[in-house]
Amino acid sequence: MNQSMSNLKLAERGAIISISTYLLLSTAKLATGHLLHSSSLVADGFNNVSDIIGNVALLIGIRMARQPADRDHRFGHWKIEDLASLITSIIMFYVGFDVLRDTIQKILSREQTVIDPLGATLGVVSAAVMFAVYLYNTRLSKKSKSKALKAAAKDNLSDAVTSLGTSIAILASSFNYPIVDKLVAIIITFFILKTAYDIFIESSFSLSDGFDDRLLEDYQKAI
Repeated sequence: MNQSMSNLKLAERGAIISISTYLLLSTAKLATGHLLHSSSLVADGFNNVSDIIGNVALLIGIRMARQPADRDHRFGHWKIEDLASLITSIIMFYVGFDVLRDTIQKILSREQTVIDPLGATLGVVSAAVMFAVYLYNTRLSKKSKSKALKAAAKDNLSDAVTSLGTSIAILASSFNYPIVDKLVAIIITFFILKTAYDIFIESSFSLSDGFDDRLLEDYQKAI
């Protein structure tokens, strides 16, 4: 039991690191995106906002999971961590569809804007930072055996890729291909939705007490 509590503390540390990083990056992306009229940078910023909300839900779930067993929860509160992951996925679905709707409206209105290529620098820096956070949280998730933190790490990697895509879109737009910026914004939203779907399936499977047959094979080999 002490080991389980120690693992949850490690997972909690990963969530706090993610929240701090996303707060910094989302503020920079949204401010710069609106200033430079970049749809992809704004979409990436809202992607990070959804990550903040998701990681806050994760942090709350982890802290509640650390509560000791009681009369109503004889085996502890471990399932709350999976519930936090499920809530994270629902929030990501909402943000993804909202950004997708906004971007499609801009395409249909044929909005023409000139985008400063300097915005691409922020995308590259963001990608590097998120990849570092991904490596850190992946290591922590293996050490803590936290499914929720593993899901968060996958999201970190997705964010690194989308930030890199944002940089490419901004550079293309600065060379008179403004439609690329909006198309990449749409691609980013599909990254958000795909990650949300994966987390939703995994967490709902765990909450319904599903069992992976591949784990049974591993257990049989171990015996």
